[in-house]
Amino acid sequence: MIKLLCEKSGWRGGPKMFRDRIRPALKKSSDISVTADEKSNFDLELVFIRKKSKHNKPFVIRLDGVYYKKKHLHHNNPIRNSAKKAKHVIFQSEFSADMFRRITKYSPKASTVIYNGIDLKKVAKIPPDINVPPGSIVACSQWKRRPNKRPISIIKGYLEAGISNPLFIIGKTHSEWRAEYRNKNIYFVGERKTSEIISIMKACSYQIHLCHIDSCPNVVVEGLACGLNVLCSNLGGTKELVKDNGVILDVDRWNFKPISTDSFNGLDNLDPKVVAQGIHDLIKIKKRAIRPDLDIKLVANKYVDVFRRYV
Repeated sequence: MIKLLCEKSGWRGGPKMFRDRIRPALKKSSDISVTADEKSNFDLELVFIRKKSKHNKPFVIRLDGVYYKKKHLHHNNPIRNSAKKAKHVIFQSEFSADMFRRITKYSPKASTVIYNGIDLKKVAKIPPDINVPPGSIVACSQWKRRPNKRPISIIKGYLEAGISNPLFIIGKTHSEWRAEYRNKNIYFVGERKTSEIISIMKACSYQIHLCHIDSCPNVVVEGLACGLNVLCSNLGGTKELVKDNGVILDVDRWNFKPISTDSFNGLDNLDPKVVAQGIHDLIKIKKRAIRPDLDIKLVANKYVDVFRRYV
């Protein structure tokens, strides 16, 4: 029995979401005893992003990625230092691993790529939203002040496509967008609980996720688990998740050099015609995605295999 220290609070966004999914799955493993008490007699710690605890016991670190804007590069120092001290580094995707090595100039001695997952049994129990028509498209993110998520590129590409499939946009948006694009078969549904997002996704047929550099987006894991085919950018780890379940749009180039704030702010400018063509290619796919490989139980087993190497 491996006694694992794994925090149950702190962080936010994607790291928090994945931790809250992997922690219960690890607790169900017959080989793992999970605690959040740093003063307990544990064998190994699972760390997210960087080590915050002060013990001297071995730990495995799970990394989301690293900062790539010039003004934020200094935030990579504690992440790099934690990775250097870790027994093993778990990356979310091959892209995530490559980005870490190139930006931090450090290559971990031992590392593994394990994609994020979700509890497929819980997903199966959530009914589809009866107010969402079949064939609908969904895009879900935290949109405000995040041009890398490309909300305007998605909206303009959708309008350029001229299709009848409704577009549902989940997440915080600007009131100006809602005013400008209302009554155009676009539905801004605001922030929703995860169960409500899953319900909307299960009623939809397609997902658009054109984020510039995403290591392994949980929202795409959710979409694929709901059977959605996905339109995504060629840059980042998303295409590794999507595989044959969607369309990969060849719109991004990056040499792994840190980018300026101006460059970051200019990311939401994709050619609407290019996005529209991607959408047309996407809606030609009629067979829903079937992705048992994303089950959080299988993901947890891969984590346990890593832990066994050091206990």
